[in-house]
Amino acid sequence: MPRPIRPPHRLSPAPLKPGRWAARLGVGFAAAWLAVACSTVSGPHIDAAAVQAYAAGGYAAARHAVTVQRYEWRLGDAPVTVVLARPREATAAPLVIYLPALGEDAEAGAAWRLAWAGAGYAVLSVQPLAGDAQAWRSALAREGDFKALGLQRYAAAVLRRRVQRLAAVLDEARRRAIAGEPGWQGIDWDRRALAGRDLGAYTALALDGEKVDAGAGLALLVPMGPVRAVVAISPYAQARPAPGADPYAAVYGPVLSITSDNDGDPLGLVADPAQRRWPYEGMPGPDKALLLLRGLSHERLSGAPGAALAEGDDVLAGPESPGEPARPRAGRGRGHGAPGGGTAAGPAPRVSGSVDDGAVLSPTERERRLTAAQQISTAFLDAYVRDDPLARAWLADAAARWLGGAGTLQTK
Repeated sequence: MPRPIRPPHRLSPAPLKPGRWAARLGVGFAAAWLAVACSTVSGPHIDAAAVQAYAAGGYAAARHAVTVQRYEWRLGDAPVTVVLARPREATAAPLVIYLPALGEDAEAGAAWRLAWAGAGYAVLSVQPLAGDAQAWRSALAREGDFKALGLQRYAAAVLRRRVQRLAAVLDEARRRAIAGEPGWQGIDWDRRALAGRDLGAYTALALDGEKVDAGAGLALLVPMGPVRAVVAISPYAQARPAPGADPYAAVYGPVLSITSDNDGDPLGLVADPAQRRWPYEGMPGPDKALLLLRGLSHERLSGAPGAALAEGDDVLAGPESPGEPARPRAGRGRGHGAPGGGTAAGPAPRVSGSVDDGAVLSPTERERRLTAAQQISTAFLDAYVRDDPLARAWLADAAARWLGGAGTLQTK
């Protein structure tokens, strides 16, 4: 039976009602995010007051103004784009490395990245391989053979190149920080976490101990170094856990998996959304958690600007120029490879194994579920990256009650 994440034995706080966490921890980050995001919505699509009220009853953290900067580097003979979202004033900000899904570029996952940066983290986003970012305009994609495309991009040899490229990007970022380059100062490189969605989640878990199929049985990649936590959104399930051949048995660090009962797969590699729970089921405890949302589609978990809004609504978008603070902007979200929507790089496949969540969820209910995921993921980062006992206590006690009908939180 799943066990709750427990606070350290030295701390035994009395249970708090959800609304009192804001008083203990400061201004609610999700309430502040939603106040901006929902205020830009034109028309009665989202009940912003209802979503903000829900957010105010959950986890809360100090809220920071966020600056987003895009960098174009050349490493060896190949260009790479890096996007850094960080609190404008904070110093010694812990680092979250965000790895996008297949077909997405470094600007993907804005809702995730801005939520974490607003809570005081420096979030470095990069799609290490150009082939991953441009997947939807590959020859296999043009032929409509998306399953073959997925098998190609999830292959162990490509994963190793992706990991090597990521290591080079992090080395370059650290070099610039040591050289005193503006924008890279004030980051705590020793307190870091990995986060990713879909292909990015697969890469993050491989760096945290998941064994991959290398053609001659399961093999363990060389970990990237100390990582305090992993947030795996829509994790890829390569195999059902089996005694003696469990790819997830060596995953050693704290891991939060985020998925839903409607989390399909645009490639067809994950036949049933329930398979995305397999990594959690195969990981040994302690400090593992599974957030299972109800009804939310794979597309809504992308974190794209306006992912929960109707097409054409105003959304919270990134900056137009480097170093400019993130702000509301009128217009359509860029999508960044959201399944079913495609990108400038080409059309994405239709998602199989899920249904349109608009048929079962209102825009307000979708926004509540995304808010829950943002808050619980931030609490998880605070608990293990910052070693915050209050965040651990909230996860162990109040989080499941606050979720209500939005989903369930399992822990072990």
